[in-house]
Amino acid sequence: MQMNHYKLKAARCLKGYSVEEMARRTGIDLHAYWRIESGKTQLKVQHFLKMATILEQPLSYFVEENILSTDVANRVTELRVLLGRLDEQGKELYSTLIQSLDAVCVT
Repeated sequence: MQMNHYKLKAARCLKGYSVEEMARRTGIDLHAYWRIESGKTQLKVQHFLKMATILEQPLSYFVEENILSTDVANRVTELRVLLGRLDEQGKELYSTLIQSLDAVCVT
């Protein structure tokens, strides 16, 4: 199993926290936090637990078990973040696409 750094970034964005805010809340150096979120370094267990609590997500949300669907799932996560930034007309247009991609991830 491996932590999905795309989901870490998505959860942070959905909460409206900046990278600086997450680094401060977790007690991690800004550069070190950026490296974790970018997938360039491993995350310590205590920081992983703290981030999940701060972002109000279960640990399972951040863990990838099926490597075959990881890329599609990451793109769906990114699309969800972008979808939250669109107006109502844009949300309607893209929500069908996300639902279709979600079906691919499940199968």
